[in-house]
Order: sequence, then C-alpha cells, then structure tokens
Amino acid sequence: MSNLRKLKKPSEEFETAITHAGSIMINCQLCGATHLGNDETAIEQSLGTKEYKSLQKEIKENPKGYILREEEMVPWGMIGGKQAVIGCPCNKLSLYENLFWNSRYIIEDYFLSRTEKELSEAKDNKSLAEKVKKSIK
Repeated sequence: MSNLRKLKKPSEEFETAITHAGSIMINCQLCGATHLGNDETAIEQSLGTKEYKSLQKEIKENPKGYILREEEMVPWGMIGGKQAVIGCPCNKLSLYENLFWNSRYIIEDYFLSRTEKELSEAKDNKSLAEKVKKSIK
C-alpha cells in the first residue's frame, strides 16, 4: 500500500469493540506516534519532572511523532498484539476492520468448525472423566 493513499477512518463500531483502556500517554504501535492527553500535570507527575522536560524537548524536535489530544485520557486497545490508539490519524486500525469484515464468512466457517471440534473433544473428555470416576468408586 502506498503511503500516499490515505486510509479511511475505522468505524465507530470497530473502535468501540477494540477500546479497552485509556491512558494519559500512549504509543500507537500501528504507526509509532505517541499520543498525549491534555492533562500536562498528570503526565508530568507520571513521568517525573526531569523526564517530562525531556519529553517537551523531544516534542519540539520531533513534532510529527507526537499527537496532542483534546481529551484527558487517550482511548486505546490491543489488536494483532499491538497497541492501537483510537482516533489515531494513521487510521491503520481500518486495515484490521476491513480484513475482519471482508473475511466474515471465512471467520464464521472457522468458528463453527473449531467449536464443533472442541465440543467433540469436550464430550470425549467428559466420558473419560466419568469412566475414571466410576473406576475409583
């Protein structure tokens, strides 16, 4: 995919499904940008004064790597083993949404097949456990 093509924003439903936490400062591991909530005092208390001043310097030197948010807590979740920041302008979360949605029938077949197999194995395990219990009594 070309970097020149802007990704569509993920749907609100997908973002809601992914969101499970909020942080005053969080890195989007889908693009590398660090998002900062609007409570500078909380960020300074979290980092300590020395690290906070270092962060301020880094933001001035590399403004593209940091996104200052309007909210105090920045929402995020995990997908594919990575932190995904909700509302990140990279919109890379939409790649996962598109994969899931476009593969929904494959996923449905997989879930059905897998749960049928696990149910069969669970029934076999229950039968074995009942035989063991009978042999002990």
